Amino acid sequence: MTPRLILTFALLASTSLLSACAQLAIGAGAAVIADEVVEDQRGGDGLF
Repeated sequence: MTPRLILTFALLASTSLLSACAQLAIGAGAAVIADEVVEDQRGGDGLF
């Protein structure tokens, strides 16, 4: 295999893995924000 072909496959594989991680990070960020809002409104420990 040529180095260019290997690089192309590596880039395609990393793109799919990074896009999956981005969704997880966004979901975790939304959960933290929701917890902060509940803590501000109701006091206490919030959701978690």
